[in-house]
Amino acid sequence: MTTKTPKSHWLFVVTFLIALALDLISKHLIETRLGMFEEYEVWQGVLRFRLITNPGMMWSMAEAVPASLWVAIRGSVLLGLIWMYFSLENKGPMAQLAFGLVCAGALGNIYDNIFQNKDALFQGEVRDFIQFYWFEFPTFNVADSCICVGAPLLLLVLWSHDRELRAKEDGKPQEQGS
Repeated sequence: MTTKTPKSHWLFVVTFLIALALDLISKHLIETRLGMFEEYEVWQGVLRFRLITNPGMMWSMAEAVPASLWVAIRGSVLLGLIWMYFSLENKGPMAQLAFGLVCAGALGNIYDNIFQNKDALFQGEVRDFIQFYWFEFPTFNVADSCICVGAPLLLLVLWSHDRELRAKEDGKPQEQGS
């Protein structure tokens, strides 16, 4: 593993900080501007903001799982992602962007699980508010969007990284376009 200067991680850090800030600020603004289940029509017939809380994960699956367990699960995934990022030999722009988005999304939802219950830490629910309603789609937030964009990019990065490693091991140059 090669050691690089901290400057080489600038896109990861910037992506992570901007995405996390957008998530937390948007959740705060929606929460302070809209009451629970109030709506703000962004684009009539297509998109509205409607604050709901989600005790589980996507599409309200696993609602019975306590928030403290979600913190442990999401925290473990986040630590695994950070370990994986620093284990990669080639941390090009696509890798930095993908890891920055997914890590910010995970931390944004972890924050809600830890702090969104004013009576007890680690008992909070994730704040969701973006709702496309011209077709059936679950309500989501900026963190979820970061994960949904970052995860496929991350799979592409890891697949490409795996191909590079196999090509090195085989002693062959990697083929272009295949």
